[in-house]
Amino acid sequence: MNLKQFEVGPMYAAMSRNQLDVQFDGWLPYTQKNYWDKYGSKLTKIGEWYSPTSLEIAVPSYVKDVSSLADLKGKGDTFGGRVIGIEPGTATMDILKNKVLPSYGLDKEYKVVDGSTPGMLSELKRAYAKKEPIAVMLWSPHWAYNQYDLTKLKDPKGSFGKGDRLTTVASKQFPKQYPQFTKWLKDFRMSDSQLSDLENELHKQGTGHEEKAVDNWVEKNPGIVDKMAPM
Repeated sequence: MNLKQFEVGPMYAAMSRNQLDVQFDGWLPYTQKNYWDKYGSKLTKIGEWYSPTSLEIAVPSYVKDVSSLADLKGKGDTFGGRVIGIEPGTATMDILKNKVLPSYGLDKEYKVVDGSTPGMLSELKRAYAKKEPIAVMLWSPHWAYNQYDLTKLKDPKGSFGKGDRLTTVASKQFPKQYPQFTKWLKDFRMSDSQLSDLENELHKQGTGHEEKAVDNWVEKNPGIVDKMAPM
């Protein structure tokens, strides 16, 4: 098995051309809807393994009197007029810029800072260490909620949309090529605690050491492999 990392758009495109077999991080039916609408006819959904997800702006819990997106109104100076975002052009950022901020009247008061997910997390780490106010684009599940004491800002207008279901998506030919693997993936599920523990281990081991992180997680969860892939 060869593991590769792709940005979301190129990943869907590569699967539609049968250059990739399967990916496990399909945020459907909402967040990645634009990619599914474009490439879905050439792909297949194998199974849903976690729900519900959510998109949100988060602030450190030491920031008082801010528990809702509406509470950001008039507090731009507190946050330097910035919401720290992730990769530009992603569906998540499009929703944040074009739906969420305008619906709460925040688009003139706050600038969304384009960047990357690692960059956003570095900004969060730096601000948290100094107990400075910061507002970041986040989503659940994410290991940052285990690392830091954060407040997910409520979205009473529902501007971020409904929660997705983490979905395994594959090329059209995948189920015929790998019927046993496909059956395992259809039955695959992860609980909050399992996913949280795995994400924490991945974060702890760092980039390039994912296999070591998974091995450690499997050791801490005896029998989990036999349950997920019964012979």
